[in-house]
Amino acid sequence: MPVDDRLARVRSAYDVVAESYSRLLPDASFEAPTDQGMIAAFARHVKDGNGRFVVDAGCGTGRMTDLLASLGLEPVGIDLSAGMIEVARRNNPGLKFDVGELANLPHGDQQLDGIFAWYSIIHLEPGDLPGVFAEFFRVLVPGGYVLVSFQAGEGRRHISRAYGHDVAMDAQLFLPARVSEQLADAGFTMIARMTREPGRLERTPQAVVLAQRPPWRP
Repeated sequence: MPVDDRLARVRSAYDVVAESYSRLLPDASFEAPTDQGMIAAFARHVKDGNGRFVVDAGCGTGRMTDLLASLGLEPVGIDLSAGMIEVARRNNPGLKFDVGELANLPHGDQQLDGIFAWYSIIHLEPGDLPGVFAEFFRVLVPGGYVLVSFQAGEGRRHISRAYGHDVAMDAQLFLPARVSEQLADAGFTMIARMTREPGRLERTPQAVVLAQRPPWRP
């Protein structure tokens, strides 16, 4: 399926479920302790590098954007779905949100200290990752950080029901080693990779990768 058609299906699905998603997942308290540890590590690395400006790339209704702000960062939420962004703005009036795509972020070169991609790559195909990771590299300052989470494995599953609504979209699984390789191919240096077993309501193992755009060297 052409990229534009896939994006249109994902956008339409999340526009439909936005209100229900917000009610069912109102905040970040549903994240596993190990996941929260990786998020805290990301925030600490960004701040230790004297950074604070980050993008929540694929922010949904802003629940993780709010968490990033609580960790001392200055986040902007970006999402493909205008419906999700509308809810995010309503739920988080003190934060900034914009409609945008992972492969075409609305930022200039080397403007951001961090990219937070929390399960936002799951609706991409493997062939999409090099372009998206190159975009992440472009917008990050030298020494900036990226945190990427996803469902670990191979293949994809079709989603026909989500958050109480009939939808039509696919979710892609990725091998953690392959994601790390593709980040490295884009120029990133690996810092940490975590894979955990499925939680009570999860079908697959979950993975998080933390990487850095190398800093300038004298």
